[in-house]
Amino acid sequence: MRTVHSVIKRTPRKYLAEIVLIDDFSNKEHLKEKLDEYIKLWNGLVKVFRNERREGLIQARSIGAQKAKLGQVLIYLDAHCEVAVNWYAPLVAPISKDRTTCTVPLIDYIDGNDYSIEPQQGGDEDGFARGAWDWSLLWKRIPLSHKEKAKRKHKTEPYRSPAMAGGLFAIEREFFFELGLYDPGLQIWGGKTLRSHTRYGSVVANYYLFLVLVLDISTVLRAGKEILRPFMLGLLQL
Repeated sequence: MRTVHSVIKRTPRKYLAEIVLIDDFSNKEHLKEKLDEYIKLWNGLVKVFRNERREGLIQARSIGAQKAKLGQVLIYLDAHCEVAVNWYAPLVAPISKDRTTCTVPLIDYIDGNDYSIEPQQGGDEDGFARGAWDWSLLWKRIPLSHKEKAKRKHKTEPYRSPAMAGGLFAIEREFFFELGLYDPGLQIWGGKTLRSHTRYGSVVANYYLFLVLVLDISTVLRAGKEILRPFMLGLLQL
């Protein structure tokens, strides 16, 4: 619930339509009645939907988009994230100017042992990084190019990236449905990264597909055991 608490605490209430959690057929007791009782604190703002069978990470995300109906923009967050102060406005501002824009935050690393926050590696001297794939089709962070830096008027300006991680992003709801959501044949972890890029790129005729924003959202990375199993999907509509 750390994700939910941080979003509610650090998001202007007038922009927060609902928070949707997807329980993908979990067998964890603390994600059942205890969770249902806990979210009553927010008087309907936070909602839990439970799949009747295990759908897998990718399809759970599509189900989340179908369940979230109150807002104009969908923001996907993993269940093991924490948003920083002023995270919301930079993420949705480019979408307000162009509904076909998909925005992605810079993602810091949370140490699962002491919950300290550290920047991820792979960026330039300012920590800015673009998404890319190696020849094994594994997603990687690479430094921002000099060409892209020259286009920016200041360091807080969004910049373009040819690829995205696929897990944390914002997109207009109707446009996401026009793209067809996630491919129903995707079943395993990692598929969202490649499919998000290729599906978006087949519709939007621009090589630089995604805006990566200068703001921080942090995530706890897996170490030995998964942080949440089964996962829950944090989905916002704003």
